[in-house]
Amino acid sequence: MLGPAPSCLLPLVEEYAALVSDSRDPNWELIEAKLIDHHEWTPDAAHSLVKMAKQYGWFFLRNAAALAIACDHEDADLGI
Repeated sequence: MLGPAPSCLLPLVEEYAALVSDSRDPNWELIEAKLIDHHEWTPDAAHSLVKMAKQYGWFFLRNAAALAIACDHEDADLGI
């Protein structure tokens, strides 16, 4: 089951939901591999994305995304 998402993010949420066979017990390693193989993420970027999603969750990251957008801080310090 997907958590609440702003309407502007629904297409992206649906795209990534297709990578997850079981949202209650996601296979993070498989998701990372699919990001690299099918979604053109670099290995470092895919690893960072999965790590942040796993460690912080959508509530925290939604707020971090809103703050980054408000500050017009797109690519950030990691350069991903």
